[in-house]
Amino acid sequence: MLRRDDSELAESSLDGALARFAADNDDLVLQTRSLLTRIVADAPRHARLANTLSLLEHIGSHKIMTTQHASDIDQPTLKHVAEEAGHAYFMKRQAEKIAEHPLEYADDELLAPAAARMYFQRLEAALVRALARRRSARAVYLYMSMIVEFRALWFYGLYQQTLRRARHPLTLKRILGEEQSHLGDVTHRLETAGELSDARTAELTGYEKALYVRLLTALQHAVA
Repeated sequence: MLRRDDSELAESSLDGALARFAADNDDLVLQTRSLLTRIVADAPRHARLANTLSLLEHIGSHKIMTTQHASDIDQPTLKHVAEEAGHAYFMKRQAEKIAEHPLEYADDELLAPAAARMYFQRLEAALVRALARRRSARAVYLYMSMIVEFRALWFYGLYQQTLRRARHPLTLKRILGEEQSHLGDVTHRLETAGELSDARTAELTGYEKALYVRLLTALQHAVA
């Protein structure tokens, strides 16, 4: 258990990391916000976006299950995979509520499906190349989780703002709260293991930003 001083230090460090991520992505806020505004205003597109987010959450939970299956798997990891699967279910339910009919993870019921799937594949490959020779398999999982949570909090935050401005009934408060909790947990675990590095985090978030730009561009083309 963290002492109060350690807990406050970890929280301060995480706040700083989130602030740096926000600053590094400031140039993408207007494009992302404009895209979300257009999508939320159009129910069929909105349903497809929510279904795509469900797919991404499902892919994330599946990757945890396929990479973290050793006998020493711990409670935080099991909690993480359960909540990611829960997010996939929640977004699927919201997508079908918006669409008013069942949806599958079929290409015509998603937005930019190829780019969405490749986002995770390319990010995982980049992290494995950057980390595998110098870090444990657990560290690769934790770094992957941390980088994805940075983007999830950033994107879902903009999505929540867009929903509020549109007076849409969908709220993402629970997802945002759980993603924040996941981020705090994986960051603390990396720090405790002596694996956390500001320089390495900056390098990996740089990889992720380039992949997000590709996904953003594909989404923009999908709704053009």
